[in-house]
Amino acid sequence: MIKKDLNTKNQILKTTGKLFSMRGYFGVSMQNIADELGMTKAALYYHFDSKGALAEILLEEAVKELKQELKQAVADTILPSSILFKLIKTFLDFKIKHPEISLLTTLGPSSDERIPILAVVIDLRQNLIKFVRELIGGIDFTRKLTYQTIFAITTSIISFTLSPFYHQRRKDSRQAAQDLSDLICQKI
Repeated sequence: MIKKDLNTKNQILKTTGKLFSMRGYFGVSMQNIADELGMTKAALYYHFDSKGALAEILLEEAVKELKQELKQAVADTILPSSILFKLIKTFLDFKIKHPEISLLTTLGPSSDERIPILAVVIDLRQNLIKFVRELIGGIDFTRKLTYQTIFAITTSIISFTLSPFYHQRRKDSRQAAQDLSDLICQKI
């Protein structure tokens, strides 16, 4: 029974992620999720208390996995340009596997701040920016970078790669990563 329950929760999370990526957070209801899964809304509420709880778990797990992949991508990399390239490529590849990660850039302070998921999204976004900043903080770009520059780079990387509309413009993540690496390295 526990294994079946876990499989059901995983299927709910996967379907919810797909719906969020297609319609956005505010365009999806618990009824939409239940309909997509072919279950009743009551059965869905048995597993998750709310749409916000679903989004929170989905995003927390995605960010945790993304951090692991980013850390692994740059583990044995020495050259600054290679580090940036690998970070960007990892972001783009991750976005293809987990399109729901777009919620990190589409939900923000401009939305109604009384919605609980916004606090979660803002915290996860800040946590991810801090993590990426730590990964690239030790890079020597031949002149010293200020924290403001590092913040600008990490924020740009996250915004650029996680943009919900980016995947429609460019399908080749390797080329997109190279383009962004070139852009960043030219400005430094």
